[in-house]
Amino acid sequence: MELKQEAQIFEMSHLLTYYECDETSHPSLSMILSMISMVSDEHSMALGMGTEEIQATGGTWVVSGYEGQLFAKQPSFGETIILGTKAVSYNRFFAVRDFWITDKEHQIEYARIRSIFVFMNLKTRRMQSIPPALIEPFNAPIAKRIPRLKRPHKLNENASVIKKNYQVRYFDLDANHHVNNARYFDWLLDPLGRDFLRESQIKKFNLQYLQEVRNGEIVESKVNKLQKNKEKVTYHQIDVGEQLDAIAEIEWY
Repeated sequence: MELKQEAQIFEMSHLLTYYECDETSHPSLSMILSMISMVSDEHSMALGMGTEEIQATGGTWVVSGYEGQLFAKQPSFGETIILGTKAVSYNRFFAVRDFWITDKEHQIEYARIRSIFVFMNLKTRRMQSIPPALIEPFNAPIAKRIPRLKRPHKLNENASVIKKNYQVRYFDLDANHHVNNARYFDWLLDPLGRDFLRESQIKKFNLQYLQEVRNGEIVESKVNKLQKNKEKVTYHQIDVGEQLDAIAEIEWY
């Protein structure tokens, strides 16, 4: 097993555990997002920028959106996989990262994901410029224009809508003192129901975070299930009261 570990690219091996998988024995989308977050953190720590060093600046990294593809063949519980990431580019306010998941021989690609990060002030909870000391060690090029992720189509309130409420719990929060990014995918997907989720497999997804969900709030997850050009597509929305917090679009095998 060969792993790339350098300034711009970082890979690590990972044994896929039972709790990262759903009933199909394949990893759930929320766990895939947790795993790529883990390799991102490992990359930062390898360059001397752990959580303590980052938060000492008064801020933290926050994901503003994801765009990704999961391939038809997926890894199973007990398999050793490779998690990889690359610092693609950045400007004053945005940083782009690519992620991939492969088998341990780099022969089978299971997932390819792109995300855009911003830097958030921990006191004001607002975006601020990225501290140079936290981005320059990655040797990523400065970009005049950051590539945009595909924007999800909005939910159609006039079509059939599935709705379900969830309360934000203390254990939904992470070390950055906000709701873990991966938790949103549990809220987004759960209203589809067990039968749909067991019989369907995610092909492509894109998600945009719009507002921060806070501890104790009640989130409402809304879903459209549609057939689009012979493809199964679902449109998702997370609300807190009248506030729109996240939107997502998922294409299924």
